[in-house]
Amino acid sequence: MGATYTRYADDLTFSGGPEVGRRANRIVASIRRIIEEEGFLLNNGKTRVQPRDGRQTVTGIVVNDKPNVARDDYERLCATLHNAALTGAQAQNRSGHPDFRAHLLGRIAWVEALNPARGRRLRARSCRETHSSTSWLAASGRGGGASVCRLLPDVVAAAE
Repeated sequence: MGATYTRYADDLTFSGGPEVGRRANRIVASIRRIIEEEGFLLNNGKTRVQPRDGRQTVTGIVVNDKPNVARDDYERLCATLHNAALTGAQAQNRSGHPDFRAHLLGRIAWVEALNPARGRRLRARSCRETHSSTSWLAASGRGGGASVCRLLPDVVAAAE
């Protein structure tokens, strides 16, 4: 049949060509039976068959041709960085992260890990937007108004 099995923590993924696609319902039923025989439950909310012609995601990562961040996640991060530069971090920290600056840097690093070129553009863009007005970083609880560009000097050259 030519299926490939991968796992991340408790997320199981089975992938393959047209034959796997044709047998998807039987494969899911077999997996459900094995999981239940072992005393576990299959999470129906996370169980899905994703055909090749649609967006395929695993653990929140788009995996069609190569691992990538979903466009809506990327655009939301761009908007958050842009708005934080304009209105201040606290206005953008809707989830109440205790260190919002570190949260944003982590999200940028996540994009860089999945798509280095896109991540570099995002980091450079965030530096351009925060280089002249860094009050959003100071408002994130780190004080001193240190910009992302000053904290990450290797990015300054790309941003200027």
